[in-house]
Amino acid sequence: MRPLLFVIAFFSSAIAMGQLVSSELIESYTAEEVQQIASSFSLPSDVIPLTYGVDFYRVEYTTLHPMGMEVLASGAVAVPQGVTCPRAIASYQHGTVAAKDNVPSQLNDEGLLGVLYASTGFVCTMPDYIGLGSSDVFHLYVHAESQATAVLDLIRLASDDLQEDLGYTWDGQLFLYGYSQGGHATMALHQYIETFTSDEFTVTASAPMSGPYDISGTQTDMLIDEVPFSAPGYLPYVVLSYQNAYGNLYDSLDEVFIEPYASNMLDWFDGENSMGYISSQMPSIPIQMLVPEYYDEFLNDPNHPLRLALEDNDVYDWTPEAPTRMFYCTEDEQVDFNNALVALETMLENGATQVDAVNGGPYTHGFCAPLALLGGYFFFADYYEAPFTVDLDLEVVDASGVGAADGSVSIVTDENLDDYTVVWSNGQQGTFIDGLDPGSYTVVISDSQGCTYGSTAFVGVITSVEEQDQAKPIIINPSQDKVRLIWETESELDR
Repeated sequence: MRPLLFVIAFFSSAIAMGQLVSSELIESYTAEEVQQIASSFSLPSDVIPLTYGVDFYRVEYTTLHPMGMEVLASGAVAVPQGVTCPRAIASYQHGTVAAKDNVPSQLNDEGLLGVLYASTGFVCTMPDYIGLGSSDVFHLYVHAESQATAVLDLIRLASDDLQEDLGYTWDGQLFLYGYSQGGHATMALHQYIETFTSDEFTVTASAPMSGPYDISGTQTDMLIDEVPFSAPGYLPYVVLSYQNAYGNLYDSLDEVFIEPYASNMLDWFDGENSMGYISSQMPSIPIQMLVPEYYDEFLNDPNHPLRLALEDNDVYDWTPEAPTRMFYCTEDEQVDFNNALVALETMLENGATQVDAVNGGPYTHGFCAPLALLGGYFFFADYYEAPFTVDLDLEVVDASGVGAADGSVSIVTDENLDDYTVVWSNGQQGTFIDGLDPGSYTVVISDSQGCTYGSTAFVGVITSVEEQDQAKPIIINPSQDKVRLIWETESELDR
């Protein structure tokens, strides 16, 4: 079960709430420009409904460092334009970076992922974490407590102060997702919310992706294996991070790292260098930069400070209540896919009933990311509740011929639509439209908050009396304001 040290640390920061320092509009995108962003990611425009333009904001706020001091943090919030209907919040946790400016608040590539999510209708929050972006302390890499609290403080602002400032209303739904380090952060955040702030937030669904959930076991075994590792900089990043979080891993760097690594480590991790550059300065087998005595003590002492710190940041041994889906790929060379399998087995043994793990295929860490992110989006669609729906059927009378404008569509419902606006794609209004040529007709029903529900009918051509009543209603996905046709017919119609 969860190490006691971790629980104490979590409890000590559970009372901390972030305060808004500033919010600034960084960029605005039209819906067409969002489509261009999707194309730059090789994302076909019809895969997800990119409907809205997006306003992108940088937010600065205060949060609590595990050492007890208040620090500045930053993040981004992407908001769909022109929406008056309440919106769900999706919190995206980014992956490993070492350069302070390579973060969502500086509109990097992962920030653009938030733009895509916002274009589908979500308000997307994207924390930088402590130590990146505007934060002037060392980044607490894969440190569960600070990731959870820094992310949660941004969500708090998005669910409160920022609503009026940025012009939206939160509908109470909260979705969590993140990749790599972000997968670890997502799992830590989900656990924190359900353990300490369930009276404040309810997670609707959570999608951790390719994260090192069993960081003290599965992931450590991968890092200390005596074979080349594609990102050797991860090892010292963890050591430096946990020293800054706990303060007891070493007195000087030469206790941990041999030369020239000990002398250069802090210069490499100064917030200016990329993770790729840092890894290029190190041996491909990470343990070759460790002082042998330090490494031997780590292997043989179960109470070694580094070992205890790693155990303190495991995020798999608990019981999620909200629907949780982990994504992984079997050829991931940076995060062992068994992290997800260990987490799944443990959570099921603990009694979790809404947790699963999806194998994205034999792909590397980089190639797995877009597959996992798309999978997370469609997973969320299963649990998203539209703020406004109407229980209706569309009764179609087909046209008598190809050139005959004598088709009609009627809305059949037990609901009173007098207080709603009912507009069809051909400009007609009301619950009955006629004089229709063959073709498709979409109705959009709007309430006083600007929430919309849509449905589509197809007016065909009658080829025989028997076929007149064979067309079934068409189902759509109203939650994203985009039509998705599903046809059911009992005979062929001449369309």
